[in-house]
Amino acid sequence: MAIPAAWYAQGEGLRWWDGARWTGMRVKDGRPGVDWITADRPTALFVSSALFFVAGAIHLFLVAFNPFYLVTGSLFLGLGFFWLFGALHVRRVLRIPAPTTAPVVLDILRPLPGEQEGPGAGWFPVSPTVGRWWTGTRWSEYTWTRFGIRPTFHGARSFRTLLWVEGAFVGLGVLMVVAGIVVMAVAPEAMATGIGVIVIVVGAVLLLLGVLLLALSPISRRPLVIPSAPPAAVSPAAG
Repeated sequence: MAIPAAWYAQGEGLRWWDGARWTGMRVKDGRPGVDWITADRPTALFVSSALFFVAGAIHLFLVAFNPFYLVTGSLFLGLGFFWLFGALHVRRVLRIPAPTTAPVVLDILRPLPGEQEGPGAGWFPVSPTVGRWWTGTRWSEYTWTRFGIRPTFHGARSFRTLLWVEGAFVGLGVLMVVAGIVVMAVAPEAMATGIGVIVIVVGAVLLLLGVLLLALSPISRRPLVIPSAPPAAVSPAAG
């Protein structure tokens, strides 16, 4: 018998079970939140970790030719460990045994999916791949995707953090490009020129990545933040 999607006691708080697996959404000290990293599968995180480890190893090998590679190599290795620890955490959560107790319902977690407060309740699309539960009078904090039903109590905070990170990419990219140009201008030696080129290239990549992510931020906002308007007068989507 399938275990319904709901909040269940797990550890020192509650954790969201989506009907098939545990998720990174949890309630601790009476407040809903999310783990420091969450994903539906750890595979992509393991792959990212491996790629950064390989890049770090290559850069450390190149230290013999240019000491600056020690900085970039250390950065890549640090990112490799970050994604590795994240993947291990996600795998640990997914391996927690399925819940055996009754679901827990707290007022702070309502309205839950399926709760109706007026006519026209249902799942309505907020993006091409995400729907959100409309109770008939208000939006809930729950969305559905192909992976299952997900709470989004952390959504607004996560979106603000995402904007800060994207802005940091842009700012850091600009600083690195300027720094690389300055290095090449004031120290025309071959080694300094090589360092300047590397700094400019890395800065340009960060700048382009930040600009791209900022351009896509309206799309990433839809599944995270509750819409300000009620759903359009269309039939609810099948959840």
